[in-house]
Amino acid sequence: MKKYTKRLSSRFLFIVSFSLIFFACDEEKILEEVPKGFLSPENTFVNKEGFQSALANLYRIGRGLRTVEMLSGEGDKALSAMEGSGTDIGYYWDKKLNFSDYSLINSSNAFVRDYWIILFGLVKDANVIIARLPDSPLNNTDKLAIEAEARFFRAYAYRFLTFLWGDVPKINVEFTGPKSNFERTPKKEIIAFMIEDLEFAAKNLPNQNPGNGKLAAAAANHILAEAYIANGEFDKAITATSKIIDDPQYSLMKTRFGKHTNKLGDVFWDMFRVGNQNGNVGNKESILVWQMEFGINGGTASYTLERTWGPLIQNLRDSKNQSAILPADSLGRGVGFLIPNTYFSDDVWKSDFKNDIRNSAYNMQRVFYNNNPASVDFGKVIVPRAVDFPRNHFVWLKKAASPEGHPQGYDQGGKLYTDIYAIRLAETHLLRAEAYINKNDKVSAAADINIVRSRAKATPVKATEIDMNYLLDERARELTGEELRRLTLARMGVLYERVKKYNPVSAGTIQTFHNLLPIPQSVIDANTEVVFSQNPGYN
Repeated sequence: MKKYTKRLSSRFLFIVSFSLIFFACDEEKILEEVPKGFLSPENTFVNKEGFQSALANLYRIGRGLRTVEMLSGEGDKALSAMEGSGTDIGYYWDKKLNFSDYSLINSSNAFVRDYWIILFGLVKDANVIIARLPDSPLNNTDKLAIEAEARFFRAYAYRFLTFLWGDVPKINVEFTGPKSNFERTPKKEIIAFMIEDLEFAAKNLPNQNPGNGKLAAAAANHILAEAYIANGEFDKAITATSKIIDDPQYSLMKTRFGKHTNKLGDVFWDMFRVGNQNGNVGNKESILVWQMEFGINGGTASYTLERTWGPLIQNLRDSKNQSAILPADSLGRGVGFLIPNTYFSDDVWKSDFKNDIRNSAYNMQRVFYNNNPASVDFGKVIVPRAVDFPRNHFVWLKKAASPEGHPQGYDQGGKLYTDIYAIRLAETHLLRAEAYINKNDKVSAAADINIVRSRAKATPVKATEIDMNYLLDERARELTGEELRRLTLARMGVLYERVKKYNPVSAGTIQTFHNLLPIPQSVIDANTEVVFSQNPGYN
């Protein structure tokens, strides 16, 4: 049976700009009477299958926040800004682009616009589902289950919107006509709205994780805990995360598993190999996994993590200035869109450089070997030239690699076709630790962090060493390449201070107002009846 999120209906496969979704409708066209085709909501939301088709599109858009399938232009470069470019962990190789130079970020930035479009598209589609449920012929059980999924995704969209932009319009209805008088809703009200949706989702989603990308209550509780922390409700965050951690269907993977145990590696390496992300291979750590698969319609979104994090090793040369790396299926093609800075490549590992398996050669490759049989240095360690820094030779985060091979063969685009963790249990432990730190309960915080460090064979941290900076260090060690680092730092309100401290490339241009993104100019221009204010600091 095909994975759920790959069974997509073409009737919902579209994305339009936020201004077109909510603002810039043509009133004359709205008033034209047109025959309703089979694609209309009136003909779609008449049975369970129609609603499930609409839900599948929500999963597709959610997945799109980690891929470039809905970003215009060179979206993979732009997506690196969410992965970590211009944050505390790295920068783009062209130091004038992709948030490496914050003075260039403005309201016309294409990535800022596209991300806003995707997120409010998710809100819009969730609202349509929710609005159409009451009058549908579905039974009450199905209505509650479908509403739970739709409300999860609405809250999931607002998680990005309010943490990245601050005050944004609260939209909880289906619009059937033009509207150009939106107002920004205070962030605190948006978070309360998220909490309401997520509490409903946690109550009505299945407790048993169905796997293969479908939502379970644990996913809602995890995102709910983030919202509780943002709202200062730390005890509720601890309760929400504990529901997941105490559930026996979830546990950290501590021994090797999956399809590639015949290859050299360790359990952390196994976590990120093709085919190992879902529960059907015994992975008890996955809570929500975005589904992708090569060669299946709707499943082949461009996941460019390898392109982003992989160095451009094809440019490396031997001692005679001949090619030192030949293209290979197992290498793919990294392009170096995100260069790890010394904070991530070296500093966070210093205390356990040799012990921590997350820093093993399987997971953080620092040495590259000449694979060209015609080279005089065949089989030897490649000695980088000055010109190879920073783009061609840097530590390669091997989460962003497919050494077991690429289904499409050597790929000029550097694409991965592997399922993506949206939420896994290690992050839930670190989220609960964050709530404990906010309560000044460092002993409990250290206990959660040490559960994660124990699996990594790292030295336990002492309670006296714990603070938010240490927690962010641990998130970097455990979650880099999975979490959208910009979102994490924005949620915690520390983007500016962390960039100033750890990112020498971006430190000179970032200012405090960059903790929030600019409102897209197209949105401001389309809201003709009411002034839609820009975030402070942006023109």
